[in-house]
Amino acid sequence: MPMIPRLLALLFAVAAAAAGAAEADLEHAERLRDEARALRAEADDALRRAEPACYERFLVNRCIAQAKEQRLDKIRKARAIEAEANRLELAEKQRQAALRGTVPPAPSSDAQAPLPVAPPPAAPSADPQIAPDPAAEATRRERDAQAARSADAARERQREQDAEKARERAKDEAEAAKRAEDAARDRARYDERIRKHEQEKEKEKAGN
Repeated sequence: MPMIPRLLALLFAVAAAAAGAAEADLEHAERLRDEARALRAEADDALRRAEPACYERFLVNRCIAQAKEQRLDKIRKARAIEAEANRLELAEKQRQAALRGTVPPAPSSDAQAPLPVAPPPAAPSADPQIAPDPAAEATRRERDAQAARSADAARERQREQDAEKARERAKDEAEAAKRAEDAARDRARYDERIRKHEQEKEKEKAGN
């Protein structure tokens, strides 16, 4: 086989292999992006389902904090996957730009250099904040209001019970004081009768 046809065949084979590898890299990058999007959606959905359940627990804030931390763990994994997809796409764009740069320019003084390739869009620097569930917020506010009303009612019942006990103590003390006064008056009358009886006996003895 002549030299030139062999070189052309080799160049075509290399180009075909490079094109196949580039297509495989781009497909892999797209699969990575799909995986990252699914992971983000899973993280957001898990947090939305966890928040209402946390309001049914005793340590509400701790439960919500743990749910948000679990979401952040999944978001970090999604970011790493997106970064790998960006790296593959950027490498392929740089390779294509390098190949275009090796093509000799046309013999003209007005020839222009190849236009720079725009880098792929960067991954979001911050995660969108999930709006709180209105139903869960309303449930939490109603639960807090009910707890406040229950606490006020409990305090009012306690005040009424204390006042009733105070009235009962005052009544018991008054009755005890009256009983003591009556007993003292009875003792005084008894003592007076004994004294008079003794005086009469003395008079009888003196008359005899």
